[in-house]
Amino acid sequence: MTAIMALGLFVLLIPVIALAIILVGAWREGRRSPDTFGIGRVISNSFTAIGGAPLIFLGASFLLNAASALLPPLVGTDFSGQWPAMAGIGIAGLLFWPFVQVALTRLALDTLGGHAADPGAAFALAGRRLLPALGLAILTAMGIIVGTLLFVVPGIILLLTWFVVVPVLTAEGRGVFDCFARSGELMRGMRWRLLLLLLIVLVLWLLLAALGQGVAFAIGGVNGVWPQAIGSAITGTLSGMVQAAGAAAVYHEVRTAKEGAGSHDLSDVFA
Repeated sequence: MTAIMALGLFVLLIPVIALAIILVGAWREGRRSPDTFGIGRVISNSFTAIGGAPLIFLGASFLLNAASALLPPLVGTDFSGQWPAMAGIGIAGLLFWPFVQVALTRLALDTLGGHAADPGAAFALAGRRLLPALGLAILTAMGIIVGTLLFVVPGIILLLTWFVVVPVLTAEGRGVFDCFARSGELMRGMRWRLLLLLLIVLVLWLLLAALGQGVAFAIGGVNGVWPQAIGSAITGTLSGMVQAAGAAAVYHEVRTAKEGAGSHDLSDVFA
């Protein structure tokens, strides 16, 4: 019994220990690094980026994230009826996700760079860079999954190192493998603070998801399938908007910190 209680206490302490490590790591990195990384500024810039084209961010994220949440109530609980639809959504999402991410990243970077958002140019750029973006998505997912299977930590390191590969592709037009190298270069000396930022965002997302499911339960009870599905769709849509804008905001932050606000003009690259 004592051993079980000790194990249970250790499991409960793991999040506290992890939080302490992240806080100390971010603090030490901030003191040692000559490059600033404003967590509050990144969060603020993420919402600023969304504000440049809110309807496009909302619509694209809804199409990308809400379908899987709304599918079960539409087709019922029979797995044989769900899996063909889910497979179709997965294949479509594999192609649609890179296209949307590049378009939204272009819109976000336009806004953060002080330019008016140009949806036509953003989607045209996404079409031209669809294949490299698809390659980036596949290789990134494979690397992070394999790294996560190797005791989790390598997967987290790769996630932090490759966090801005899509913005690099979008803004700089580099090749697939060069995007990985460039992302690693930009995130060097920034990863602990990025990890703290992601932890904050994760906590906020969990609170939002819990609130959404609580409202759905209050409306429909335990068997309220539609309220729960709608709550999940709303949560997924909102988090999808922040995901695309957040990566662009991180890229804008680290590139400005390392190379200066006036060292690059994204309009020249996009042209």
